[in-house]
Amino acid sequence: MDLKTANRELEKLDNEYNYWLKEKENLLSLVMPKASDVKEVVVDGGKRVDKLLKFVELEDEKQINETLEYIWKKKNNLMNWLDEELKILSKYEPLEQKIVKDRDEKRMKWKEISKAEGYCVKQCQRIYDKYKKRETGRRSY
Repeated sequence: MDLKTANRELEKLDNEYNYWLKEKENLLSLVMPKASDVKEVVVDGGKRVDKLLKFVELEDEKQINETLEYIWKKKNNLMNWLDEELKILSKYEPLEQKIVKDRDEKRMKWKEISKAEGYCVKQCQRIYDKYKKRETGRRSY
């Protein structure tokens, strides 16, 4: 999994989590007592509550809570993975940036870049290609 895919997955999980929170809110609005209307003087009273219906609704809430907990754990796991991946990338990113800058901006030759960085020509080319492939989605020479 790459960072782009992980970020898309995280956005999907956020969307799904918000959906289930809204479902829970809708369910609770059915079970909880309604707010009284200021305009009405007469108060409805003596309504019977269907206990079986209330039980089923509460059971649905329990399943929603389990779904929310599952999504939350999955989201945390993905965020931890993203953090670790970014830490790993931060170790190598300055080298990539220097090679790309030397090649693109300074128009240095591969032999000059390899001498400056202390890597062989092929390794500098691999690092450059990897960086460009990530940026543009294709190889570039």
